[in-house]
Amino acid sequence: MKKALTLALGAVTALALSACGSSGSSGASGLSGTGGTAAATGGATVASTLILGGSPEFKTRTDGVPGLERVYGVVFGSYKSLDAGGPLTINALKSGQIDAGDIFTTDPSIAADNFVVLQDPKNLYAAQNVLPLINKAKATPGVTAALKAVSDKLDTPTLAALDVKVITEKQDPAAVAKAWLAQEGLDTAGTGASGVSVKVGSANFQESVLLAQIYAEALRAQGANVSTRLNIGSRETYIPGLKDGSIDLIPEYSGVLLQYFDPKATAVSSADVYAALQKAVPAPLTVLDQSSAQDKDAIVVTKATADKYHLVSIADLARNG
Repeated sequence: MKKALTLALGAVTALALSACGSSGSSGASGLSGTGGTAAATGGATVASTLILGGSPEFKTRTDGVPGLERVYGVVFGSYKSLDAGGPLTINALKSGQIDAGDIFTTDPSIAADNFVVLQDPKNLYAAQNVLPLINKAKATPGVTAALKAVSDKLDTPTLAALDVKVITEKQDPAAVAKAWLAQEGLDTAGTGASGVSVKVGSANFQESVLLAQIYAEALRAQGANVSTRLNIGSRETYIPGLKDGSIDLIPEYSGVLLQYFDPKATAVSSADVYAALQKAVPAPLTVLDQSSAQDKDAIVVTKATADKYHLVSIADLARNG
């Protein structure tokens, strides 16, 4: 289930990767007991020879590195901390600085660069429906109705198409948001949210920025006084901001948000995840109606890597290399 970031090129990308990458132990010891896993399976696994890249959060998230080992017995040789499915991760995968990456399923780079999304037969990654996470104090009837209208219109093909405009074609997210709202008849001036001031934030990836702009423009159309604070960072940064009122609203993804608030959650389907999430969200926050649009995490490799190791699913990474 993400997000604007500016695509890094050449020496800038190399410098950024050098600055923010952090590798775990490799070789015999590995990450979280690579050596033990290899010994248990009678030799080195495919994953133990590879480097996985993703956000710093993915390294410790329940369905991140720990989940790969728990569910599939997959332990990579090392981990490079980059960004949340953004240009650092994508460029590192393209350039061979990592062998596999956590990339969101609606990312245009998957088709453009002929990447292979490894299947997830054991449903490590739960439903990831896009929805608003908001401070309850700002969830007035008018704000709730305006955001519900957005969720009712937003589906996965639409989100993927909007991502192409922002990520591939490099169009301005605010302009793309306005055009889509106009196309769907959601830009009609109203007064439902009149008198409410809302600070809309986003995580630091382009899809999140786009969704934040959609929420912001929809609320402005209904008379709300809206300001934006984009590219904040990870949940560790913006969840406290939602609680203390420095931001009021942010686009989120149901499954990963549930695991953030309740690491022991086991719900997988859209309906079950949403029901569990409504109970898990701590005061003073709440989630509003979810959309049918989903953007799930995926373990992605290049076609060359998939062909070399005969990779179809995540489980294949646990085979002896």
